[in-house]
Amino acid sequence: MLIMGVFQAVSGLLLFFAPRGRGSGNVLLFGLTKHTWSDYHKYVGLVIIAVAVLHFILNWRMFVKELRALLKRS
Repeated sequence: MLIMGVFQAVSGLLLFFAPRGRGSGNVLLFGLTKHTWSDYHKYVGLVIIAVAVLHFILNWRMFVKELRALLKRS
């Protein structure tokens, strides 16, 4: 998750600062076009969401127990 998060941050910054306008999709950034960076950014984002949901599902019991304990203290 950490590696994917770092990739998301780097690719997001590259896309944010990449040139805009007509023909800018052919600009190479570290050997990849702007369109390729955009595709990777989207797909890695979807994988991060899937991993987060899976993590939440697998740890549901612990989440509920911790939430109950937290609410009991309040």
